[in-house]
Amino acid sequence: PPPPRNFASQTVWTRDNLEVLRGLNTGSADLIYLDPPFNSGKQWSAPVGSAAAGASFRDAWTLSDVDAAWHGEIADRHPPLYAIIDAAGLAHGKPMKSYLIYMGVRLMEMKRVLAPTGSIYLHCDDTAGAYLRTAMDAVFGKDNFRNAIKWCYTGPANVKRWFPRKSDTILFYARGRDATFNPQRKPHKSGIHNDGTMFGKTDGDAAALREREREGKLVEDWWDEYGAGAHISRHERTGYPTQKPLALLERIIRASSNEGDMVLDPFCGCATACVAAEKLERQWAGIDISPKAADLVRSRLRGELGLFYRGAHRTDIPRRTDRGDIPPYGADANKRRLYGEQEGKCGGCEVLFPYRNLTVDHVVPRSKGGGDALANLQLLCGACNSTKGAGTNAELIARLTEAGVRRRAAGADAAP
Repeated sequence: PPPPRNFASQTVWTRDNLEVLRGLNTGSADLIYLDPPFNSGKQWSAPVGSAAAGASFRDAWTLSDVDAAWHGEIADRHPPLYAIIDAAGLAHGKPMKSYLIYMGVRLMEMKRVLAPTGSIYLHCDDTAGAYLRTAMDAVFGKDNFRNAIKWCYTGPANVKRWFPRKSDTILFYARGRDATFNPQRKPHKSGIHNDGTMFGKTDGDAAALREREREGKLVEDWWDEYGAGAHISRHERTGYPTQKPLALLERIIRASSNEGDMVLDPFCGCATACVAAEKLERQWAGIDISPKAADLVRSRLRGELGLFYRGAHRTDIPRRTDRGDIPPYGADANKRRLYGEQEGKCGGCEVLFPYRNLTVDHVVPRSKGGGDALANLQLLCGACNSTKGAGTNAELIARLTEAGVRRRAAGADAAP
């Protein structure tokens, strides 16, 4: 039987997609396409007067941009993914680590939401593409990797120190061995004269080639048929700063879904995936942080397809109906948040530890009036917790510093 869904087709949510994803039933999407921020370091805005005017987003990341609890959640639920993110932070800096934490916690939810026969396509560029691929290997399984599709385009460039970068990567992963896939074909490059004869070949060769051209060539992982930016056809163009061509999304949707399947776009932006899904008689849902997304879905469906759009615009968090009562999100929530705030380090010796090796401790013990508020909690390793005992945190730090386990704070020995 099809998985139970707790939302209707033609639904657009405008709020944080993580909150919405956590509210969707398990296995309720047959295909997920996402074109998330690329960690480009840029501020994007649609031009005044365009259909997308008012849509904007900042594609630059710091640790203050991510919820500290996400750090601990990834460390707790998916240690291999956290190790990849931590290594990326060491190699590429904290902005990349922050971006991957943001993406990682969402990818874990997307895997849960994806049906057993489903697939996911993640659109990215060279900025974070290598790290996103290793993250997706960890989340979806390296054996479920199918393609790193290269979408190639052209346009003006004045780069002189390297080759102009005119391609994006679309990472394609299946949910499992039985994922839906419909091979796609495109016309062969013709080798036939106007009179029907083949270049340098016999009439029999030309007849065989004509038959092959009728069938078409299997589409490979190098896509150069679709323009980008200003090369997108005029009737499609909305002015949205990172808009993708409709034909690009149609190819993906045809390949990895069937009529009636549910297509989900968690970063739906100017709604290209939603429009493509509607054209191909799929069900669909989109999520975007910008309220402008709902307007663009409505205007594009009416303008491009002549539909009187009656879909739902929601700003709530859906409630899952595929599980029983949920236990209180108590101590685990505190530990996850603290792990993120302390960046995995013990609050005493300041050594980096795996999530499981740290325990929640009161900065000021209860016996000395300390309460259970998060501001009075920290994570300590076993050795530091034992050393602290019933003492205060100040006493613990003094002992560790004297023993050379913890470095003295800069200027601590300076004269007043």
